[in-house]
Amino acid sequence: MVKANDYLIALDDGHGLGTAGKRTPYIPSIGRQIQENEFNERVTYFLKLELESCGFRTLLTAPTDADTPLKARTDAANSMGADALVSNHYNAFDGKFDGPGKDAEGHSLHIYFNDAKDRRLAEHIAKYLKQGTKQVYRGIIEQNLHMTREFNGPAVLVENGFMDNEREALLMINEDFQRETAREQALGICDFFGVPYVPAGNGGPVGTPPETGGTSNDPVAGKRVESIYKGAEGLDFYSRPTFDDRYRAGTLKFGYGFPTIVRKLKVEGADMYEVKNSRGYVYYVTASPLFVKVEGSSQSSGGTASPPAKGGPIAIGEITIIGVANAAIIQDRPDRLTSKNLGTIRKGRNIPVTGSVKGKNSSSGYWEVIYNGKRAYVTGEFGRYKAY
Repeated sequence: MVKANDYLIALDDGHGLGTAGKRTPYIPSIGRQIQENEFNERVTYFLKLELESCGFRTLLTAPTDADTPLKARTDAANSMGADALVSNHYNAFDGKFDGPGKDAEGHSLHIYFNDAKDRRLAEHIAKYLKQGTKQVYRGIIEQNLHMTREFNGPAVLVENGFMDNEREALLMINEDFQRETAREQALGICDFFGVPYVPAGNGGPVGTPPETGGTSNDPVAGKRVESIYKGAEGLDFYSRPTFDDRYRAGTLKFGYGFPTIVRKLKVEGADMYEVKNSRGYVYYVTASPLFVKVEGSSQSSGGTASPPAKGGPIAIGEITIIGVANAAIIQDRPDRLTSKNLGTIRKGRNIPVTGSVKGKNSSSGYWEVIYNGKRAYVTGEFGRYKAY
């Protein structure tokens, strides 16, 4: 039987909150312009809730307010092996309101050229979008767009209306429309994968809400935390208090972070911070001083990681996992015959490395890596080294 949990859906909210030009004309009735991402982020948030209610796993390709580069978005989705991608946008024609009956209007679904899987996913979603709020249906359009071209699986970019049509522009900040659009997209995704739809209701914030028992006198509570990890793929953060890749919510590039630490937790034998982003959503990120620094802490600035207070491994570079079908095993000692398996790391992913050792039972030796803040080992032939 098909299970929704077997599938990871990459969700993309187009552009950043402050991306230049991506906004409506001035709207007199509300006294301001509406930024495109105000809609894109909210409908993607509601779609995440809908899909998770159905049992799907989800990945946000652009979980911060920044205008995440397109390549970083598709790289994240591909590296995590996402099974489908939906990117939400709002269209524009000439950047001005021409008046009722004169402005472009309607929604459309955009796919890559001659891609049968893209088209099938788009057809399922379109079936439900056409049943919702009355809009002109502009069809399924084949285009050379990065998000659909570079993603490895079925992908659809949805233009949900026109920002320079005043009626549709006002729908951008209508929560009922946002939720309806997300529900319709979720129904289409469920149909595509052959799993039952389970309505999400109104739901709550993305991520896991704080557990009871947190300490308000935690010395890091309320402070900013940011990544000091220089790895090419960035530092992972999670939607749940775990280091399990299945719940990876996104990555932080060097210097990016979260404005508020809620508390520090012990998770799977290592420290994590429970954090909130600028929208109030809760996530989890490592608390290791090798990878993050806290505002006002004694850790050094300038992008170099200070060692943990009790001492610990210090990365000199990173390896990219190569030469495996899907993933490499992370071992507790440099001996593939007697070691304990600590976990796996997917092909193409990066992991910080402290050096290499000869070890036993491997002609290629072993990379000494940092896993959950501790030393671990990966067989030498499965890593390609890059110095910091």
